[in-house]
Amino acid sequence: MLPINLGAESLHNIDASKALDTGVPTISAYAELCRRAIISPPEATDPEQLSLESQAILVCGAQRGVVDVRSFKDDYDSVQRFLAVCVEVEPDSHRLFLQKDDPVQTVAFLEGFAQLCRCGLIVHHLGRDFSFSSSGYALAKQLTDQGKPEALVQQLEFATTLDH
Repeated sequence: MLPINLGAESLHNIDASKALDTGVPTISAYAELCRRAIISPPEATDPEQLSLESQAILVCGAQRGVVDVRSFKDDYDSVQRFLAVCVEVEPDSHRLFLQKDDPVQTVAFLEGFAQLCRCGLIVHHLGRDFSFSSSGYALAKQLTDQGKPEALVQQLEFATTLDH
């Protein structure tokens, strides 16, 4: 059942501290970038114009194309509480682009994810759940078929494996 009010007023009724604790403003911004790409589709994306982080996300998720943005809000370390891109490699196996020793690179992957959203290569589903669009799947296949240059391999090695 759909909520009664889908308008902007409903956003003002949520508990602001809870929304901030779960990254709602940032995740909503990613969803908005995806929405804009659906309404006004961008021209085809040249993979050469994508950041290495964007390319790594596509290559990492080439088989499944399932992505979420997550955080561990109760972790002691501040960087471990950052929002991070998590790619499903296969069922019950994920790669998390977050390292507490490298906040700069962790944030670069979030920016790479935003670039994919702006380019129409990502679709927002619900909450923190995203997937590749048809164009995203096609570009991921193209990048995978080209082989992985050393710079891209280094980006892929940044991710931590989560099996669950």
